[in-house]
Amino acid sequence: MKQWAKQTGFTIVELLIVVVVIAILAAITIVAYGGITAQAEKSKRDTDMSTIYKAIILARENTGQTLGQITGSFWSWGSCSTTGSNPDGTEPRNLPTTHACWTRYYTVLANLGDAAGMDLSGLRSGDARGNPYLFDENEGEDGNFCRVDSAIWYFTGDGNNRAYGPQPPKFLPAC
Repeated sequence: MKQWAKQTGFTIVELLIVVVVIAILAAITIVAYGGITAQAEKSKRDTDMSTIYKAIILARENTGQTLGQITGSFWSWGSCSTTGSNPDGTEPRNLPTTHACWTRYYTVLANLGDAAGMDLSGLRSGDARGNPYLFDENEGEDGNFCRVDSAIWYFTGDGNNRAYGPQPPKFLPAC
């Protein structure tokens, strides 16, 4: 009778099954992480926009001025998205913080925070992706009291794609 040596180790099939199981678990983890990251970005953006919205309301009530008068501009976001100021159409997060887009954003936050009596310095880094929030202050622009502030905006992709946040209510008397 021939004695067979006892073999130890794993067969190729067993190793392949382990590799496949690990790959499936890794894929599930990556997909779940992506969803969690997107949810965290949305949550931060919603919280930030709520803070900005409240600051706008308080600032207008405290000063009796329109948002454009408070911020010192009636189109703050133009320095972030026009081809003249951002010819590459890049996301502002890719611009140096000395760029007009960022300096204008910092000025808007400072003026708005001062007028509202709020500390908005926590918003200086922008949204979760590192882009500033955008303001298009229209109410009372060029003496037109029928215009309203369009909204608080945020970037959704490259430097040309934006989406609306909350729109502040009309401040000036109706037309």
